[in-house]
Amino acid sequence: MKKILLICNAGMSTAMMAKKMNDQSDGEFYVIARGDGEYADSLENVDLILVGPQVRHMIPSIKKEINQDIPISSINPRYYGTMNAKAVLEEAKKIIDQHTI
Repeated sequence: MKKILLICNAGMSTAMMAKKMNDQSDGEFYVIARGDGEYADSLENVDLILVGPQVRHMIPSIKKEINQDIPISSINPRYYGTMNAKAVLEEAKKIIDQHTI
């Protein structure tokens, strides 16, 4: 099972997305959501970090702060706005697969 960490401002909208993603992942992924001030405590065994569109400007600082080889990407705003968990999972799988090659 791959672990995905979602990050947004307060973790509220990503919590909804995480629930939808967990419901649709058929056990392939475990998704958690955290706010931008609390994600650092949730990095253990994370395979991918996805940030909400509203905080995508934070990607460089997150990369610098975590100092780990974890891929980080922004969630497509269209998928995020419509809470299209299936599409986000498909993107996540592609990113993880590319990173492990």
